[in-house]
Amino acid sequence: MQLSVVICAYNEQAHLAEQLDAVLAQQWEGEWEVVVVDNRSTDATAAIVVERAKRDPRLRLVHAVERAGQSYSMNVGVDATSSPWIAFCDADDIVDDHWLACIADGLSEHEVVTGPHELDLLNPRWLADSRGRSIEEPVGSFFGIFPCIRGAGWAIRRTTWDSVGGMNESFHAGQDIEYSFRCWNAGYEIVGLPGALVHYRYRQSPRALWRQGLAYGSNRPRIVKLLRDAGAERPPRFAGWKPWAFLLLRLPSLTHKEGRAVWGWVAGNRMGQVLGSVRERVIML
Repeated sequence: MQLSVVICAYNEQAHLAEQLDAVLAQQWEGEWEVVVVDNRSTDATAAIVVERAKRDPRLRLVHAVERAGQSYSMNVGVDATSSPWIAFCDADDIVDDHWLACIADGLSEHEVVTGPHELDLLNPRWLADSRGRSIEEPVGSFFGIFPCIRGAGWAIRRTTWDSVGGMNESFHAGQDIEYSFRCWNAGYEIVGLPGALVHYRYRQSPRALWRQGLAYGSNRPRIVKLLRDAGAERPPRFAGWKPWAFLLLRLPSLTHKEGRAVWGWVAGNRMGQVLGSVRERVIML
């Protein structure tokens, strides 16, 4: 087996089948498999995988039951494989038709690869436009300091994974940025592949966006602390002043659902960064 695609899932019965159909329809000349890691789901997630695995031997189910968490599930998934190449995608997105072939071609030349996230297929226009379009670039960046993998679609050689280490299970959001920092700090280049496209799905409810924004924001100061401890460049302390202004200017938008969703995402991020700054004793507002 040359390549293993790891998909972590928690209660994803609404979207998992569509992603599995997209992944299993990929065309690539090498030998590959799909490993779905069920992390304590209470819905039909596992049953969907079992049923499809009867028809396609490339698909198998792994259970991650000791605790909840994306990073933990990813580590369980990798440990369940022996392939020299490992790719990751999310259960609620849809990989593009040529995603796997592009990822494999990239790994034949590079240690770590990632690709752009397309927003318009799975999101209403107001939501797709709500955070800008930088996510549609082939590779991300942490304030221009180091390149970042796109967490919903990336791949790595096992030798590099073993060298850098697995996912940091203390991160329950932003683990892709923390892993990118470790790759960069260890001297591994993260290469963006325009063809490794993933159709990315945003959450839509104001409550879910607030909670997600809070989690993402609270972990950014942890990355700043890692940069400080490494003696590396750090983002400006008040680099986030524009979102604070946005929150003030967009207060009238709270009268409708779309406005509350966008405002909640930004407010959650800002509040998370404040809380994270206090916790980590760094200033990132």
